[in-house]
Amino acid sequence: MKYSKLLGLGLLLAGCDDPLKSVELVAEPRVLGARVEVMGEPERAAPAPGETATATFWLAAPALSPSLGFALAACPAAVRNGARGACDGEVFAELRRENGEASAASLTFQVPSGLDPSGRVLLFGVICPDGSPGADAERCDGADPGTPLQLELDLARDGDTNLNPELQADAVRFDDEPWPEPTPVEGSCVGLGFPEVDPKSKHDVTVLLDESDRDELPRPSQLDPARESLQLSHFVSGGDIARAFETIAWDSDELTRSVSWTAPDAPGLTRFWLVLRDFRGGSALATRAVCVR
Repeated sequence: MKYSKLLGLGLLLAGCDDPLKSVELVAEPRVLGARVEVMGEPERAAPAPGETATATFWLAAPALSPSLGFALAACPAAVRNGARGACDGEVFAELRRENGEASAASLTFQVPSGLDPSGRVLLFGVICPDGSPGADAERCDGADPGTPLQLELDLARDGDTNLNPELQADAVRFDDEPWPEPTPVEGSCVGLGFPEVDPKSKHDVTVLLDESDRDELPRPSQLDPARESLQLSHFVSGGDIARAFETIAWDSDELTRSVSWTAPDAPGLTRFWLVLRDFRGGSALATRAVCVR
């Protein structure tokens, strides 16, 4: 079994990786990212010392309702020395759930009031698709070690508010038509409100971003970016999507992004996960589905 690590946006994942599989194809359970929301102000992604926040990790899977267990914890983050983070102090929040005890992997935590606002919080643990965390909370029981993860969070600072970007309901379109989000179903999907397409047909997925998705940044000099850059990721359970990732540079005004998708050759429901990140810990997730008839 091979392992790969994805380090970016403060999130490090380690899990099974087949180099012959497309990175955008969700052929087995995968953690696609996480969203942090400050209690009472869910639009904010960076809590201040003394505030409470919830971090929710997004598990995508071919199954409609995947079972999972997890163990998550939070501590003050040490200055990074290498790829993996470490604690610089005691764990101040932790939660363990056995397989099937929760529908999502999330941890609610209060940032210690005495923590330096210029510091960071480290969230770490393991997510176990169809399994439970082991006694050490670093891997899962059984043959599948699960997905160990780390997420480092910047804290709120004066003059620098980090808001989550949003993917509004009308921001995602299929072949330039509104793309509603009916509940995915098992079995036949024909006539249930999903866009219906033929096997191997080619289509466009379009995301209409908004300028409000990019926060202004402190700008000590004209060489520094005036606002956030964004990353848009596309994941599918079937078919072939042209690319997994694209970046919207801070100085780009092209906020409408499209990617082509070719339907699989077998009928059934194909699911889509669209993840928008701001490279500072803010993120949004939209899910959609298409019926191949």
